[in-house]
Amino acid sequence: MDLRISIVIGLYDANTDTNKIKNTIESALSQKNDIKTEILVCADVVSEKVKSFLSEYEKNEIVKVFYTSERRGRGGAFNLGLRKSFDGDTKEGDWICFLNAGDTLDPSFTKKLLKKAEENKETDVVGCADNTDESDMNSDVFREALSMEDYDKKALLTVNPGSMESKIYKKNIFWDNGLWFPENLLFEKSGIGRLALLCAKNFEYVAEKLYFFDKDKTSDITEDDLYDRLDVMSFFLEECYKREFLEEFPEEVESACIDDMYMKTLFTYIAITPAKKRKQTFLKMLQESMEDCFPEFETNPYYYEKYDDDIKDLVELHMADPNKFLKATMKMDAL
Repeated sequence: MDLRISIVIGLYDANTDTNKIKNTIESALSQKNDIKTEILVCADVVSEKVKSFLSEYEKNEIVKVFYTSERRGRGGAFNLGLRKSFDGDTKEGDWICFLNAGDTLDPSFTKKLLKKAEENKETDVVGCADNTDESDMNSDVFREALSMEDYDKKALLTVNPGSMESKIYKKNIFWDNGLWFPENLLFEKSGIGRLALLCAKNFEYVAEKLYFFDKDKTSDITEDDLYDRLDVMSFFLEECYKREFLEEFPEEVESACIDDMYMKTLFTYIAITPAKKRKQTFLKMLQESMEDCFPEFETNPYYYEKYDDDIKDLVELHMADPNKFLKATMKMDAL
């Protein structure tokens, strides 16, 4: 196959576990294929210990290590990888994928996904199953999407994009459309993954678990982090407006924001914040954000079908009166 692929590994934590980094890089090096491969390890303000560890991998000719000049978050690390992957002659057949530190690839990840891409020369994105709880549902969605016309396919994948990591992408999707990750924000892939699918034309799927998220990673999301989720989805919404996706897929873009900007933020906040520490100001801010962006979101057909009546009752209460919602959740916790 006359193909090339860049595997971009993003590091952004100064105290990243070198054992996890090793597992990630080794899984990239273990790819069993005859395809020209480069591994771009891009780090954002890491410790000297990590730098010393990474220097050993620079002895391998297919591994290149780069560091951001200032703190830019994991999004900045991925953008650095994107830029470096465009150095030299980037051909139409060049591919790219994005790997988090701690995650691993099956040894046949690139071989099987690129083989699937070769079956249809017009393919822009190839996905696979992963080890998340939602993987089976995502597999069903992608299989359904493959049989659809272009518009319906994009509509479905905007609502249910699956994980950005468990896919390979034609590089020109990013280059031709000026797609870059938001920087210095957590959840940086929430918007850019959907935008890449909206900019793509043809999709394929391999129904095998070939991408493995680090399940040992403990969640330490804070209230401040939830503001990042709002900012990332605001970025997504602005990009959809500029690119006219909001006009073309209004209900689907709204559904994406309902899920990632509102529902995940609201119920994550309730889950991580003890009842007595919950703030009416935060709940009011979230309510006002949705009223400003999508004042009639409760009529969205995807929202109506996706969530059960108990959840929708809580949402209705929150949008009507954040203070009553706060008191109701405190009572629920006390039961």
